[in-house]
Amino acid sequence: MISSKLSPLKVLERKHITKKELLSIIGPCRRIAIVTDNAPIDAKNELLASFAKKEAVIFSNVQPNPRTADIMQMFSDPAFGKCDVVVGIGGGSVLDSAKALAMLRTNGGALDDYLGNSPKLKIRKRCADLILLPTTAGTGSEVTKVGVYTSADGRKYTLGSPLMHAHKAVLVQDFVVKAPPALVASTGLDALDHALESIWNKNAKPDTLRLSVAAAIEVLSNIRAMYDASVAIKAGKEVGEEDYIAARRMLHASCMAGMAFNLTGTAAGHALSFVLSESWHVPHGTACAFTLNGVFRLACEIEQTRKYLAQVAKPFHPEIEDTEGLVSALEKDIFNLTVYLRQPRCFSDLGITLSKDQIDENFERSFDDPKMWNQLPVATKENIYPLLEELL
Repeated sequence: MISSKLSPLKVLERKHITKKELLSIIGPCRRIAIVTDNAPIDAKNELLASFAKKEAVIFSNVQPNPRTADIMQMFSDPAFGKCDVVVGIGGGSVLDSAKALAMLRTNGGALDDYLGNSPKLKIRKRCADLILLPTTAGTGSEVTKVGVYTSADGRKYTLGSPLMHAHKAVLVQDFVVKAPPALVASTGLDALDHALESIWNKNAKPDTLRLSVAAAIEVLSNIRAMYDASVAIKAGKEVGEEDYIAARRMLHASCMAGMAFNLTGTAAGHALSFVLSESWHVPHGTACAFTLNGVFRLACEIEQTRKYLAQVAKPFHPEIEDTEGLVSALEKDIFNLTVYLRQPRCFSDLGITLSKDQIDENFERSFDDPKMWNQLPVATKENIYPLLEELL
């Protein structure tokens, strides 16, 4: 079991999970709403197939960057209105959708009315009983109080409240051990970005910084092992115990990173990623990783940030004594990692044609995003746009 004094959740860990075990974790209830997706994950689909209609109603209309319209359609289904508990089994989009449904179950209204910097509605009641089981090792959504939703006008918004926290989270290795390499890379880098953005963050405190550093070390220590295992499994290798170990460690790393940014929020990289996802449908983790190296260099202008980044680097470079040397080594490590994980290096790699003159018209809205306001040093067009120009 994973726990932290900085998180309200006790997180359970399982290698496999059965319907009987899940029902035991859920506890007594009248009716279960299971929110999921159509990803071809054998262990997840076998678990879903074990539920009879009288035991649970299953909703699978979840798209990447979940749309408020789809969530409201599920919420309006009479079958959902009869449910006492919401169970999310899937990636970040599924878990965020489950959070929204559990919140609406007790607060009511339309999800769009809760979004934006001046929402019409505010969350005032604790969400319905909510159990989250991630099928990716990266988003950390199972332990956060936030969800990300695409509104009716196509904008992505973050909605957050302590009242949206899940009641329980369960990390199941079976759900992620066969994840394809591209997904392992994208979601794993999302977890790394969560940990780092909670370091170069105006909301960071000594306790959160310790957790952020530990989370970043955990991700960097394990992401390559899980990626290599994924490549081997895709090539036909049978799943072995070492693959389950890699899956467990990355689930743990992702969870720690989620606990970290749950307290601070994310920063510039995530604000920029929303534009990439809104305008060009770049997968979230890939969008976050796209600007990671540039934002890293910007963040290093702050002395305290360099101090904590040096702590992240030290386990991997014990021979280096000085802070500047450690930070420089970590920057190279992160760059080499993105190359190893086959991440896009420029806009053309994403299939995006963009000129320098078009940066402002496309990315200006990122400066209205509260995530951008968390960045240290303070993010401005003068220090952010050059990072994007390097990627043209």
